[in-house]
Amino acid sequence: MGALADAEASLREAARLEPEHMRTHMDIGSLCIALERFEEAEAAFERALALQPDNPYALAMLAYSRMHRCDWDGLQESFARLRVFLGETARRNEYNVAPFPLLAMPLGPQFELAAAERWARQIAAPLAADTPHAVEERDSQARLRVGFVSSDFRDHPVAHLLIECWERVDRSRIETFAYSLVPEDVSAFGARVARAFDHFVDVSGESAVAIARRIRSDAVDVLVDLNGYTTHAKSAIFALRAAPLQISWLGYLGTLGAPWYDYVLTDRFVAPAALQPFFTERFLYLPDCYCPSDTRRTVAVEPPSRSACALPEQGRVFCCFNNAYKILPEVFSVWMRLLSATSGSVLWLAPGTKAAQANLRREAQARGVDPARLVFAARVSLPEHLARHAHAELFLDTTPYNAGTTANDALFMGVPVLTCSGESMASRVAGSQLRAIGLPELVTTSLADYEALALKLAAEPALIARYRARLAANRRSHPLFDMTRFTHHLDDLLIGAWENRPSATR
Repeated sequence: MGALADAEASLREAARLEPEHMRTHMDIGSLCIALERFEEAEAAFERALALQPDNPYALAMLAYSRMHRCDWDGLQESFARLRVFLGETARRNEYNVAPFPLLAMPLGPQFELAAAERWARQIAAPLAADTPHAVEERDSQARLRVGFVSSDFRDHPVAHLLIECWERVDRSRIETFAYSLVPEDVSAFGARVARAFDHFVDVSGESAVAIARRIRSDAVDVLVDLNGYTTHAKSAIFALRAAPLQISWLGYLGTLGAPWYDYVLTDRFVAPAALQPFFTERFLYLPDCYCPSDTRRTVAVEPPSRSACALPEQGRVFCCFNNAYKILPEVFSVWMRLLSATSGSVLWLAPGTKAAQANLRREAQARGVDPARLVFAARVSLPEHLARHAHAELFLDTTPYNAGTTANDALFMGVPVLTCSGESMASRVAGSQLRAIGLPELVTTSLADYEALALKLAAEPALIARYRARLAANRRSHPLFDMTRFTHHLDDLLIGAWENRPSATR
């Protein structure tokens, strides 16, 4: 219902009345994460684990809460315990590990698959058997009906990446439907999103069963899940087989471990063939890059001054605008060694929470770096944020959860991105974008190589300048920002997937 304050009041009273009830503390923790009150979430999950030490959900969310706060004490031990839980063969009917936080943990794709499969079984268990979608014979000249389900048809990174793609879909071949899982965004950007579809409907007040029936009544052929296991998702819609062909794309960078997804839309770098055993979905490959872009995004006319950004007037500016939970101690140590080797430089970071800022400053101090050399960006509008990239020299990516939208923003604004690609899908998305803009040399495959290249770039400003010049030259000639090309390939791919769908869905 969205009545979070009322929910919290009820849960707090329940905890007062029955302090030994583990589930209440776990629900308080989950609610605090939704409200971005991570210190309170941590306390709740610690209490839940004290009452039930073998609860893998509480353990994963405790680690996730600490990652948001950049509190890394005991983090490696938590990762080790999660590997043990996820390696168990016995099934759990409840309290399985939530898959999303694992994308930022250095566990590997095999553990991501194990968590996703268990989560999918937990989703399916309470669902009543429902009538499968009956596929009627279609007029061969009829447009393919493609639906998109998301909570992010609003001022959200997913929508900012996809908006131009939706606008460019070939309406002579494809009819588009959008099903919004949150109330419609009435801002100018929200209005642009709604206009991008043939049909846009707010289904935030409907149950998953009702939404699935609505999608069936709309005779949607291909249904695209833009959430996966993220906030506000209603995964049961897909478990109920709302459409004959169901695809995961963009919002969740890993397998969903569920038999009701036919494909994951990706590319051959993000998801090489070697990753297929760790996905229940088949790979549906876009030819260039998994990631669309909005080349029509608004950029503030005048960038703010360095002083307005709290940056020093002189000195090199390295940046990383990724969420704080993606920053792990190993990559942070690389960054601090880079600052130590580059006199007068600063590291420009996303705002995060006050606790995260304090903890990162403490970690910098522990590594011999003046905490004042960490500059936390203020929260501003997207046009202003894009404009202030003018002051950044190099974007330093995180691993194993790479920059997605933030890398796209940096490249769009002419800032080279240095990344480290690993084994998981989430660790390869920035590398895919770099390859699609013609800068594959900035894709490393180990933290040692990442650090060596970062130090080389810092020591040779002319080298960064050459990369910036190449980035500017490739802006109009390479696939990353060619949305006409991207959308044409997407249209063809969706139509081809439908025409070659498994016989079971015919």
